[in-house]
Amino acid sequence: MESTVLHGKRVLVTGGAGGVGRAVAARMVQQGARVLLSDRGELDLRQVTESIRTSGAEGEIESVTADLSNASGLGRMFERVDDWLGGLDILVACAGVGSGPLMEMSEPDWRYVIESNLVSYVACTQGAIERMRAQGNRDGIVILVGSISVHIKAVGESVYNASKGGVASFAETLRKEMIPDGIRVTLIEPGAIGSAMQPYSAAERAQQIAEHKMLPPEQVAEAILFAATRPPGIDVVTLRIEPLDQKIY
Repeated sequence: MESTVLHGKRVLVTGGAGGVGRAVAARMVQQGARVLLSDRGELDLRQVTESIRTSGAEGEIESVTADLSNASGLGRMFERVDDWLGGLDILVACAGVGSGPLMEMSEPDWRYVIESNLVSYVACTQGAIERMRAQGNRDGIVILVGSISVHIKAVGESVYNASKGGVASFAETLRKEMIPDGIRVTLIEPGAIGSAMQPYSAAERAQQIAEHKMLPPEQVAEAILFAATRPPGIDVVTLRIEPLDQKIY
């Protein structure tokens, strides 16, 4: 059923070179979607794109290097959306950066976290919905990746939680605003993910995944795919997924 639902869909995935973005893109291209990946790191993004392109998947994939914390990066990304995708059916926003405690960060650093984790989500969503409306798409889907950190409120995550808490409130309110357009908005709230964003080596992350202390990125991608493949009129409002032994302090 998923291949039918996603075949030919035009998808934008931000944070596409990260573990979750890569896994989502690979699954969607496998199911016949046309996927545009966006991320800051050109080399990593190129490697991910080529890996998926040469995997024999049914769909198509391209990429655009852009820092979504600023207007020029956002503009470059959406120019590629218009030129290559020619419209948009699904946005998966999972770009983001980590942070430390507020008083251990300089003002430019904490502003960058807010701009990357919250402002870019609002801007990407607005750009996506503008295109969905322009093409008369009454079955568009916006999927925003937040975090369960907003529920845990762990010490040291004040700035990160400010950004992800904003994403949660934004998603839950916007969903109601988009009902007249038929556009669905989903908030995915993962626990600790075994991706390069964690301050551990690949071997250490693999060990924590094996001990059920971190989520494999592929499982977060499965949650996103679930939301993206529901039939029209079915909105996955919030989906929380975490490892069995999620750290709560």
